[in-house]
Amino acid sequence: MTESHQTDFICPGCRARYKVVRVKAEAGRPHRPVQCLVCKKPLAATDGENILKYFLPTGPRTQKRVEKAPPKWGS
Repeated sequence: MTESHQTDFICPGCRARYKVVRVKAEAGRPHRPVQCLVCKKPLAATDGENILKYFLPTGPRTQKRVEKAPPKWGS
């Protein structure tokens, strides 16, 4: 079983707050690029021998603003 560690992370581009889990990487396993869900800035996919997994606990801030916007009438 692999051991994982959770830490907090703030995106340097938009200040979105993430929970990051570091998991020991399996040898020879490819890593995909990772980007911020809010501003699309690239984030580190690995840290040494660890794979980084990012979790946005409250969802993107921009999404909340869109949901609360009043409906538009007409064309």
